[in-house]
Amino acid sequence: MKTIRLTVLGLLLLAPISLLAQTDKNPTKEDIKETREKERDEKIDKLKIGFITTELALTTEEAEKFWPVYNEMEAKVKEVRKANRKLEKEVDEGYEALTNEDAKKKMATLFENDEKEITLKKEYAEKISKIVGEKRSLKLLSLEHEFKRELLNQLKEQGSSKSHEKHGQGHHDRE
Repeated sequence: MKTIRLTVLGLLLLAPISLLAQTDKNPTKEDIKETREKERDEKIDKLKIGFITTELALTTEEAEKFWPVYNEMEAKVKEVRKANRKLEKEVDEGYEALTNEDAKKKMATLFENDEKEITLKKEYAEKISKIVGEKRSLKLLSLEHEFKRELLNQLKEQGSSKSHEKHGQGHHDRE
């Protein structure tokens, strides 16, 4: 009888551990979404690196100096944009309750963040110019927009081809 109690007690003590282990093996929808977003972002980053490296014709030596500076700038710009998105979400969710004074403060913060982003870009344009020269630094500004445009076009094409496939139409039907 004592053995049975110890076994039951042992199982009860181990149950929470096995539940925790199961949680790791059975990710939530949020975990899956987060993983997919991370994988997507990594793919986009790889495409962007290839695109910019090719279009700027970076040498190996230039790339070794350029990418750490560029990535540092991108991280700082992302933080500013993230702050703006958070603020915009707050405004959207609490718009009706906003006072004019709150609206004025939030608008000022949004503009300050926009100015921070521009200041960062100017600061890093100087650093990047020292690595790749003024002309290619200028070209980088347009390449970032071009990359986004190309990426959006590819996503639209993928979306429309998936839509056609769902409705029983293949690529040959669109020609």
